Amino acid sequence: MRKEEYLRKLKFYLSDFPGEDLAQIEEFYQELIFDGIEQGCTEEEILARFEPPEEVARKIRAEYGGLVVYTAKARTQEDSGHEQEYESSELIHTVRVEADNLRIRVRTVEEGPVRVYFKPREGRDKIQFEEKDGVFSFFHEMRGTLHLSWLNLFMDFNILILELPASYSGKLCLKTTNGAIRLAGLCSLGAAELGSGNGSVRVENCEAEHLLITSGNAKIELSNVRGEVLEAAAGNGLITAKECRFPQKLSLQTQNGAVTGRNLISDHITMQTSNGFVTGTIIGNRGDYNISSTTHNGFNNLENVHEAGRQKSLYAKTHNGRIQIEFTL
Repeated sequence: MRKEEYLRKLKFYLSDFPGEDLAQIEEFYQELIFDGIEQGCTEEEILARFEPPEEVARKIRAEYGGLVVYTAKARTQEDSGHEQEYESSELIHTVRVEADNLRIRVRTVEEGPVRVYFKPREGRDKIQFEEKDGVFSFFHEMRGTLHLSWLNLFMDFNILILELPASYSGKLCLKTTNGAIRLAGLCSLGAAELGSGNGSVRVENCEAEHLLITSGNAKIELSNVRGEVLEAAAGNGLITAKECRFPQKLSLQTQNGAVTGRNLISDHITMQTSNGFVTGTIIGNRGDYNISSTTHNGFNNLENVHEAGRQKSLYAKTHNGRIQIEFTL
């Protein structure tokens, strides 16, 4: 069975649900499939591990009474008996979310307060929530031992949704131990710190004055991201940056993976890895940059240049791989 057929059947068995809820369900399962592919599985292998669409629909109805676990509708635990919603009530300048073995997804809305959507399991999830002096804090800790597999990390209870208005312009701090982080559509962040111990981090169509991203053992993907300073570091994973503009500093560093950039704009660029290639295009004049570039086992199209009159810098380094960076105006 292909993805399109699976989702079509699932929506058929839930055809009496509101359209918004059906869209949430479809998006949820599309992300499950996408994340499984990131873990090296084929689409067929992922779908083979899912329960049949009719069984999934039956469980949704039985457990949630026709309500989708992750919904933008305002509900409280008293309303549903299942989901807890933590909602801000004042002007927030800092949002801090730390989770244990959860995927974190940031969802933007046109307006409204800061919200977190999560379904705690009795005896398994410990929650600490506080809103004080403009700081919205949500801390999650998982009790007991989690037997990790690629699939159980992506089940419904392993997802936390943070809802932010698109106009939010404060500081954002997101941290998780074993899960991916997804962020898109925030265009006026003051600063953002995103960190995952064993999960990928993907940021799209965002702007942050200072953006710090770390991933211990997974890739970092950036697309159409802007600001002043970007520092992205992955322990063991590739880093890709497309259409990114950070005039003051743009740094992409990993240990075991490729580093690639497309149409980067910055006065000071670092692209570094130990075991992988370094490739990309930089929008700018090569003659404006001092260049320091080395590789031990691979082709290198850059020549080292150090002249006092050049105000910009490019540092490109790898031990085992090629370096190929082009400049374009």
